[in-house]
This record gives sequence, structure tokens and C-alpha cells, in this order.
Amino acid sequence: MNKLSQMSILVGMVLAILPNIAWGQGSTFRDAGAKIRGDAYWPSRATTRYMEGARSYARDFQTYVTTNPSPEPSVVKEVNVELSRYLSESKKHLATMKKDFATDKETVAAIESIEKDLAAAVESHTAMIECCANEKFDKIAGMACCKDLVKQLDKIHADHQKLMQKLSGKPAAPAATKSPAPMK
Repeated sequence: MNKLSQMSILVGMVLAILPNIAWGQGSTFRDAGAKIRGDAYWPSRATTRYMEGARSYARDFQTYVTTNPSPEPSVVKEVNVELSRYLSESKKHLATMKKDFATDKETVAAIESIEKDLAAAVESHTAMIECCANEKFDKIAGMACCKDLVKQLDKIHADHQKLMQKLSGKPAAPAATKSPAPMK
């Protein structure tokens, strides 16, 4: 084989392999919905996930209360622990968002509205747990408590999604970092 055909084979192999290598490198480009979903801003994603978890848990518990004569104490305890965690984590991430967007009054007002609704949901959660943990369980009252909580969580989730759409074009303030001391 002459040098030209060897070179042609080598170039052909490189061209055949190169796209596979480039494809495997990943991309910093996001799809069109990434901005709207808030993929690049973790506190918004975390709040969404915790709110979705709380809604799902509350709905499942509502179904459980509806289909059983009375809730088992172990189930009520588990629901209390998990819903408390989801609501607490949502509150924490909302506080981070409020801090990160402190200079944007419209965003802060929206977050504060969500925080107010979240506080009401925490109270409803407490009332629901008290109702369902009562030895003389009142099924109608228990179902009403569950329905109220689910309704509040649905509203909070919808408001949070609207906020995420508004924030899709607004960058959060960079996290505060300390500059290292100058070297002497």
C-alpha cells in the first residue's frame, strides 16, 4: 500500500470515530424548556420536587383515609414525618430563593405569598394529623382535613410553577463567597 491509501484509511477511521467521541462528551446546551423548568437554578427545582412529594403523599393519604374505616396509627405517624419533611424542605428552599432574588420586589412578593400559603398548609397538615390520630376517628372530618390540605398544596404548586415561568429569564444573584486573603 502506498502512503496515500494508508493516509486515506487513517482519515476515514478518524472521521468514523470522531462523531461518537464528540457525542459522548455531553453538551452545555439545554433544551428549550430548561429555562422555564428552572433546571439551572437548584432551589427552584428542589422546591418543586418537595412540593410534588407533599402533594403526592397528601393525595395518597386522602385515598387511604377514604378507603379505610380508620387510619392505622403507624400510617398516621409515617405520613406526619414525611409530610413534615417535605413541607420543611420546601420552606427552606423558598427562603433561599427569596434571598437570591432579594433585589426583585415582584419575585420576593410572589415568594412571600407562597410562604404564607405554605404556613397555612403546615397548619392544615397539623390539624389533619390530629384528626386522624384521634382514637375516636371522625371519618367525615378526616376526609375534610385531607381534602383541605390537598387543595392548599395544589394551589401552592400552581403558584410556584407560575413563579418559575416568570423567573425563567431572570438570573438569581450569585451566591455570596468570601474572597481568599491576598498572599503576602
